[in-house]
Amino acid sequence: MSELALYPVAAFFALNAYHLARSTRAARNARSPRDGARGGWAGLGASTRYTCYCTAFLGAALLLLAPPTVTGAARLLSLAGLLASPALLPVLLGDALHLCATGAIALLTVALASGEPARTAVRRQLGILGTVLALCAVLITAAGPDVTTGDLTVAPAGRPYLAAYNGLRTLYIAYCLTALLRQVARRARATARGHRRTGLHLLTLGLAVGLVWDAWGIDDVVDAATSGAQSAGEDSASAVLGLLCAALLAAGLSTTLWPAVLTPVRGWLRAHRRYRALTPLWTELHTVLPQIALAPAHRLLPQRLLPPRDPQFALYRRIIEIHDARLILRHHLDPRTPQWLTAAARRFPPPAALVAATAEAAALAAALERAAAGALPTPAAPLAVPPAEPPCAALESEADRLVDLARVYTTSPAVAAVRTYARTARPNAPLP
Repeated sequence: MSELALYPVAAFFALNAYHLARSTRAARNARSPRDGARGGWAGLGASTRYTCYCTAFLGAALLLLAPPTVTGAARLLSLAGLLASPALLPVLLGDALHLCATGAIALLTVALASGEPARTAVRRQLGILGTVLALCAVLITAAGPDVTTGDLTVAPAGRPYLAAYNGLRTLYIAYCLTALLRQVARRARATARGHRRTGLHLLTLGLAVGLVWDAWGIDDVVDAATSGAQSAGEDSASAVLGLLCAALLAAGLSTTLWPAVLTPVRGWLRAHRRYRALTPLWTELHTVLPQIALAPAHRLLPQRLLPPRDPQFALYRRIIEIHDARLILRHHLDPRTPQWLTAAARRFPPPAALVAATAEAAALAAALERAAAGALPTPAAPLAVPPAEPPCAALESEADRLVDLARVYTTSPAVAAVRTYARTARPNAPLP
């Protein structure tokens, strides 16, 4: 991977572990305050705990194995004079954390298979992990490696030990990934459609790519056995596989974040779309009745040109302003509007589902023509159509109803015909 690309990936894994632990604990507290009151990791499920362990260890390993970290740690340790080969410490610690993350994968596999795993199963996996770590420590000590120019090198006598070290790590990682891949694939097939199933499919693909990436590490075993050197960098194919694996695993693990992120985004887009859909109707009403605007006049122009910073609040304010205009226009309703609408409906019959909206839009159009012509309001004017409905308790339902009204107002030929009748019928004359 690129030197700088490792840091955001490591930060993502660490933050994902924190978010997963926090969200799961909050959900348990909401369901059962007594059980959720247990602090620490005891309040989390087994699969959640081991997933958090895995992502945290993996993020820390990537952070330590990043070339800038190795170089910086080597400079600090060399200044302190603590080690003969100071760059070796972060490399070995990163490998150990990588194996710990793999051990968490093994524990996660057990948890997915049996829910809360038995202590014997957990101890068995921890024993295997401890054995692998101990053997790796013995092998790397026997190899006596050194880090020169970023590469891990050993003397000819240490080549078998370095090859065994790399081979043991490769086999253990393949064993754990294969077991988890089987469990995740089985879960994905049994899960209903949704973001959870999508996340499991992404995890399955990520684990499959991870197996290929791990198998690609056999060249390290061959290089260690033949030349006694292990390159700190990766070739192009290995880098591509690593980035693809990290991207798929990150996407799969972040499914817990999707609802929290997508819900406000969808709400923002939906409110903005409704806000813009009401703009034509609001513009005509505001042109004739500027007093309906709740914001100062000098703030209205930027809102027409730029999207609102808070579309939910802007939509609510726009609905209120449209309702204020409808209340004002009730005193300008023309009793001849039903006759005009009947004549217009013969030429342009509206759909059955839009008859009520067409009648309301026609009444608004005729009343707006009277108000625009300067006709005096008539407080006791008879209503030609049912009175305007008050705002609904649910903002979304009221917004949808007004969006339908605005669409009919601006696109219906019957409403346009009523507007023409009202404009040519001396709208400023006293009503009969």
